[in-house]
Amino acid sequence: MRVHGKIKILRRTHVNEITQQSAREMLEADFKGLCGYCGKNGVGLRERFHVDHFVPRNLDKDRVKDYSNFVWSCPKCNLIKSDQWPTKNKAVPYRGDVGFVDPASSEFDLHLFRNQNGRIEGKTELGKQMCRLLNFHLRKTELFWKVDQLRQQIEEMRRKHIEGSLSLDGYRYYVEADIILNRILDAMYIEKE
Repeated sequence: MRVHGKIKILRRTHVNEITQQSAREMLEADFKGLCGYCGKNGVGLRERFHVDHFVPRNLDKDRVKDYSNFVWSCPKCNLIKSDQWPTKNKAVPYRGDVGFVDPASSEFDLHLFRNQNGRIEGKTELGKQMCRLLNFHLRKTELFWKVDQLRQQIEEMRRKHIEGSLSLDGYRYYVEADIILNRILDAMYIEKE
């Protein structure tokens, strides 16, 4: 399955120079609230996301206000990626099996995927190297995927409850699941993942 599930990330085009702060709303909408790198849902997981510069600022100062260089990123991915740019060439995001693929490109899905448990893995040598660079082998990417799946199920039950179509057993499950989800989210927030 894709890192971003059924959601397709598409960064809008024809945006004039823009600051990171001014781009936040557009970028969150373009990335559908998901971290470009790990697919974590910022809205559902109560996180304030960052605006990452795909090509690091210190390497390409001309793209500091270039919207096509911005990636909606969870704090963990942004801090881990930081100024990493393995090719050392601002015009070359990857060479062979070294570097990064822009998560808003269709090519991203050729290199990374989620296994049946929700863990992010590399399909190609470049994808495996990206997983190492972003520490996916050390992070609980499958946990966040599963928590977001639970959150989506709870939202669906909430919708059914509001419509009056949720059974009594369904309502009990909805309340218990909501309590569990909030405990998990509180713990994740404390852990700063």
